[in-house]
Amino acid sequence: MQTFTSPNYVFSDGLRHVDPYFQHIKTTVKTRWRNRTVLDVLSSEFRSISQLECLKRIKKKQIIILHQQKLTKKEKKEQRRLTGSPKVVRKIEYPEIMDFKLQDNDVIVRQEHIHERSVYGVCSKDIEIVYEDTGILVINKPSGIPIHPVQNYYFNSLVKILEYEGWKNTPPENTMALRPCYRLDKLTSGVCIFAKSPETASRIQRDIQDREVEKVYIARVKGRFPENEFVCNDDVIVLDTKKGKTDGIMKKEAKTVFQRIIYNPVLNESIVRCLPKTGRTHQIRIHLRNLGHPISNDPLYGDGKLMSSSKLNDLSRDTDAIFDQIRLEAEVNRSKSESSELCKDCGVSLYTQTEANKLVIYLHAISYGLKDEEGWKYETKNPDWVNI
Repeated sequence: MQTFTSPNYVFSDGLRHVDPYFQHIKTTVKTRWRNRTVLDVLSSEFRSISQLECLKRIKKKQIIILHQQKLTKKEKKEQRRLTGSPKVVRKIEYPEIMDFKLQDNDVIVRQEHIHERSVYGVCSKDIEIVYEDTGILVINKPSGIPIHPVQNYYFNSLVKILEYEGWKNTPPENTMALRPCYRLDKLTSGVCIFAKSPETASRIQRDIQDREVEKVYIARVKGRFPENEFVCNDDVIVLDTKKGKTDGIMKKEAKTVFQRIIYNPVLNESIVRCLPKTGRTHQIRIHLRNLGHPISNDPLYGDGKLMSSSKLNDLSRDTDAIFDQIRLEAEVNRSKSESSELCKDCGVSLYTQTEANKLVIYLHAISYGLKDEEGWKYETKNPDWVNI
């Protein structure tokens, strides 16, 4: 059985895959779950688990409860003397679990079969090292790989890939915990700083939060971008259809300075220098969309894509209709990511394979550095797609 602690990476068709593996996930019982059965809770509050599937897994003892028994002070004292801990935890499993009512401090343990999404198929040894010393590691992040472990990407995150495979001049047995100092989108490439200690991470993150760091990006966009320096102050609105209309609309102030570098009339595309003065999610991509010059291959904000229309930046009218339309389109897109083939071990739909070239976006973090001329600055070379 492939376990959570031993990833098996496979490369094919320009992609990096992780073989499915089993993981035990623990969830502490919430107040609203008290006096309910685990079947009721999981089938109603965990949408990915149907009641029938939940029942099957309970019978296979893939779902159990760790129940902390209530003890008197005298019993706790005796238990501590005998075991070193005042707690007595009892395992509740099938068939007893069917009628057991959940209580405070109970823990639901589920054995899950994890399927991770595939990412761009770069080997860690081929990732460019921009700079390294005892405190930091600076790399030229490839497109198509998330930095942090997130949903659907754990071992297929940059942090874990570097941890398990090492990097140039650093074999896996000599790696240490790397702490990303900021976030780049999965599709975005460029300068990425990892700290090797909590103290170094805090220092760099504080510099960024205090806006002492100048961030320079380069993008390839559609159309003839204005020749003179252009400042976009549009508020950034990000929709999260999974959170619903109340919590799923987030609006924040944002500012980006743009400067055209070159325009190719044959392609009708421009290379643009981008200086974000704030650090909002998808800020550069949204501002370029609003200006009518979306990134040429942006799969989300590009022409005809899910979030292509600049009307999203004015949700004062028809908010419900716009949100519902995007939610429905998002659900269709999610369904397209699942194939008709089922996993033989757990019965879930397997992911369809994304083409490697669709994991690249023409947005690159070219440099990060302190505004103070004597401070640190890290810079990469231009990506190949800049040559138009």
